[in-house]
Amino acid sequence: MSTSGHLTHAQVGVGDTVQVRRVDGHIVAGTLVEDFADFLLTAESAGRNWGTPRRWAVALSDGTLMFANDTDIVGARRERREA
Repeated sequence: MSTSGHLTHAQVGVGDTVQVRRVDGHIVAGTLVEDFADFLLTAESAGRNWGTPRRWAVALSDGTLMFANDTDIVGARRERREA
């Protein structure tokens, strides 16, 4: 498990409990398990506007692993201590 990336300024981090909006509009609950901020690509640098990496890996409460961007997170509860 990594710590939150230093390239963005998110208000959430690995270990936090979050609510995430799925593509279909439903809100689901889960825990942030990985931060891929250091690996993000813009559509321009990827050479396409589809299949670009998402920032967060989220373990949903139903056991599903989901990938999300900062804008997909609609609510959060901090579960980690500040360093």
